[in-house]
Amino acid sequence: MTTSTWTPPPADEAALTDWLRVRDPVTRAPGTGGWHVFGHPEVKEVLADHGSFSNAVVRPVPEDSPMRLYRTGNLTWMDPPRHRNLRGLVSQAFTPRWAAELEPMIRETVETFLAGLRGRDEVAFVRDFASPVVATVIARMLGVPEKGQRLFQEWSRSLLALADPSAEGNGLQKVLSLTQVAEAYLHQFVAKRRAAPTDDLTSKLIAAEIEGECLGDDETAGLIALLMSTGQAATITLVNAMIVLGRHPEAVATLRARPDLLDSAIGEVMRYRSETTRVERRTVRDTVIGGHVIPAGESVSVWIAAANRDPRVFSDPHIFDIERTTSPHIAFGHGIHYCLGAPLARLEIRIALRALLDSTLDFTVDPAGTRLLDPRLMFGASEATIRFAWKEMQ
Repeated sequence: MTTSTWTPPPADEAALTDWLRVRDPVTRAPGTGGWHVFGHPEVKEVLADHGSFSNAVVRPVPEDSPMRLYRTGNLTWMDPPRHRNLRGLVSQAFTPRWAAELEPMIRETVETFLAGLRGRDEVAFVRDFASPVVATVIARMLGVPEKGQRLFQEWSRSLLALADPSAEGNGLQKVLSLTQVAEAYLHQFVAKRRAAPTDDLTSKLIAAEIEGECLGDDETAGLIALLMSTGQAATITLVNAMIVLGRHPEAVATLRARPDLLDSAIGEVMRYRSETTRVERRTVRDTVIGGHVIPAGESVSVWIAAANRDPRVFSDPHIFDIERTTSPHIAFGHGIHYCLGAPLARLEIRIALRALLDSTLDFTVDPAGTRLLDPRLMFGASEATIRFAWKEMQ
């Protein structure tokens, strides 16, 4: 990679992509800018070394804050040994096999919202399809009834808007208010399931046990909040897929002719336009990465979007190619914090994209109707206006 003078990451999507292209694998920003890791092998090394790089980088949440819902049970900001124990409990319930059994429900959910789009020339894709599909799937797998599903859909949209630089200034206040409502709802719901368990994920979380330890109500509610917030990855990947495919009509034509390439195409979307641009770590001891000694107590930005375009790993990394034979992308992370819901996310995205491709003759994404998120936080869009040409119903 070419050495370049350090400049802060730009907020413009295209400019940030160019900025990432010329980064050294490991770079120290001047002043208090911390360290930045861009290379694929170096990023994997950091993510795998939880003994040197702590994930507990978020300040403690005050007891009176509405965000306390995310404090307990949030695997994202947790280090071992608590992370290992809690993830072990969750893994008992949230298995890949169990996620695969959700396929009929996911297909039904996709078809329900797709039916509301058919015949419409122009669609607000996130509002009318991607966000409600993902939020409803999460709510239904947890056993949340229809009234709660509507709360989940509104909560989902508000979380996504936090990364939208064009969103209204009261976006955070809306999230805080909805989170407060959701916390009260979830504690009531968890209490009901504890008293009368069913076959849903909430009941399975409550019943999970390792060495005599079970999840308390606060941790169960916090884990549900984590599923809701991290579930946005599927929403964003769906809209990213439409944006990228809209820019590459030849890839769409190939997918229509060769449906077997859909999984490969989804992996390439995730590599090419990584939803999670970067994650944060903090060193707990002096450690060496890419030939650089990073002292203890330093902040480290781990750039997944850059790693997924490392030319040492991917040939022609800035070309979108749905027929890549190898795509070791790390869009779902790596190491102990690898996304627990990755199998579910892949399944949702595959079913939704297949249904859209099978139902349409063509589609175009309107740039003027697309609100891109701040790429320094994530690549995605809080909304995308898409024009569809629909097939006639048989």
